[in-house]
Amino acid sequence: MFRVKICGVTRPQDVRLVAQSGADAIGFQMSQGPRKITPAQAKKLIKLVPPYLTPVGVFVNEPLAKVKKLIKFCGFQAVQLHGDEKAAYCEQIHVPVMKVIRMKNRTTHRTYKKYKVAAFLLDSFHKGVRGGTGKSFEPAWAKKAVAELPAPVLLAGGLNSENVQKAIRASKVFGVDVASGVEVSPGMKDPKKVKKFVVQARKAFKLR
Repeated sequence: MFRVKICGVTRPQDVRLVAQSGADAIGFQMSQGPRKITPAQAKKLIKLVPPYLTPVGVFVNEPLAKVKKLIKFCGFQAVQLHGDEKAAYCEQIHVPVMKVIRMKNRTTHRTYKKYKVAAFLLDSFHKGVRGGTGKSFEPAWAKKAVAELPAPVLLAGGLNSENVQKAIRASKVFGVDVASGVEVSPGMKDPKKVKKFVVQARKAFKLR
């Protein structure tokens, strides 16, 4: 599983930026929000992704058949499920699955302990908004989830280059995911912010 993921990429220049930054994975929003792109756009962007960078399709409550179709059509090597997908749904996807847990409280993660997935991604809870809000949640909640969940845990929600090291050390997570924290505006990445975020995250993981 990857350590550092940059999500919500919409432009060719940002694919190249992420590839050069030292990140491990790059995310494409396929379902909703200001960073949503079409399958045709995703396919074109993924053709620019080098072999050492994992392209991840981000989905929210999509029909399973549609997700499977888009994995093949676009070339996703992993998927991130941001909706209310059940364990059985996750197990029918043939690429690594990262299940997102929207942390409403300190025990939200316990509902997912029986999920057989490659990893979990902890994000902040906001009614009606599935990720990319730039809002964080209690680090102690993440640390507890890391100790109790059966797969590697990544952290998202309010991360940026200024706080990512502290967040990693406080939560003991395996990896991090960022969208709004490295942007000029939704879907438009800031080169300096992206590069600095990756550098700071990698330093924290190296020191642990």
